[in-house]
Amino acid sequence: MTPERRKIVAASVATATAVVLTLAKTAVAVATGSLAVMAAAVDSLMDVACSGLNAYFLRIAADPPDAEHAYGHGKAEALSGVIQAVIIAVGGLWLVGRGAWRLAKPERISSPEAGIAVAAVALLVSLALVAYLRHEARATRSLALRADAFHYVTDILTNVVAGAALVLYRVVGWRWLDPVASIVIAVYIVVSAVRILRDAGDELLDRGLPREAEDEVKTLLQGFAPEIRGYQAFRSRRAGGTTFLEFRLLVDRSASFERSHEITEGAIRRIRERHGPHTEVMIDTDPV
Repeated sequence: MTPERRKIVAASVATATAVVLTLAKTAVAVATGSLAVMAAAVDSLMDVACSGLNAYFLRIAADPPDAEHAYGHGKAEALSGVIQAVIIAVGGLWLVGRGAWRLAKPERISSPEAGIAVAAVALLVSLALVAYLRHEARATRSLALRADAFHYVTDILTNVVAGAALVLYRVVGWRWLDPVASIVIAVYIVVSAVRILRDAGDELLDRGLPREAEDEVKTLLQGFAPEIRGYQAFRSRRAGGTTFLEFRLLVDRSASFERSHEITEGAIRRIRERHGPHTEVMIDTDPV
């Protein structure tokens, strides 16, 4: 299965899982009146929207380069991340306001046991889904799947907080626990949205790879060919699962044209062996 196909399958699995969790949590939240469970349901509803967006944008990102998009469509993943971040932030802010209102006017929760049960089941499902999405994100180097996995990390936390609040409510009967738990969940959701937005923005603005990427290239070139005299103007960026590296390779002017070409092609092969076959390497060879 190709990396692009794996991304789409993973996003589709996440979407289907989120739909089931949203329906279960919403039903229990309505039946019990628990705002913490409702907050968890809203979080799952955002997961539905975000995973659905991922499935859509990953299909776009999988399209090969064409006449109008010579560098491919990889940035569609980052665009998906921006939209997801906005959705998450809006939902989080709504929950903060709702929690503050309920804190001012606490309400009784009926059948907290049902809320505890759905939170426990959702916790187990979310743990399994996060492990799966993180594995696929690493295997395919997908920002969109990494963002999706982060959504379900928040799901884990929301389920823990909601379940703990209902357990304490069941034991001590404090009505303020439920809205406080929902506010805690909402604040974490907003913070998560800011992090996703920052990462997606970095990719859309062509932020360079960490300094370690240039150091790796320098190490790979050392001792590769005696004619190499160094390199200049190193630049890098990432678009979806594709890494772009470009620099000027300085070669001894005594080397023939054929030898310079051979050195350049060898350097490209060595870099792709290290960074993966989807790495686009552009080298301008200069005699010195």
